[in-house]
Amino acid sequence: MLNGDPTWQHRLLAEQDHTVLALSGEIDVNGAGQLLDLLLHATARSARVDVDLQAVEFIDSTVISALITAHRTALAAGRQLAVVNPTGHVARTLRITGVLAALSGDRENQSSTEAPAGDKGGSPSR
Repeated sequence: MLNGDPTWQHRLLAEQDHTVLALSGEIDVNGAGQLLDLLLHATARSARVDVDLQAVEFIDSTVISALITAHRTALAAGRQLAVVNPTGHVARTLRITGVLAALSGDRENQSSTEAPAGDKGGSPSR
């Protein structure tokens, strides 16, 4: 399905309490708001949402922020949102920002969405 931004598309596949939001193309600040709306809508309707990034070629920090916001919102509502099939640049971007483990459903490392990698809060030691 085309969006207002022609650089990316989405397809929503809903089955009872599980939804797959399949994305494709290049998503940046121009599409992040619409993506967040799609994610929040999907998590409000399904107990589990998988965001399939296999066909996504590029994301920026605003997309990561949208994914984290939707992930936190889902958790607060007792629901699940997970990123699946990230490849290439997208997988690397999620990995180096420290959020891949949390967004892919790895409960052990979920706190990585709480703060940037290496930032445990408090003041820096000298």
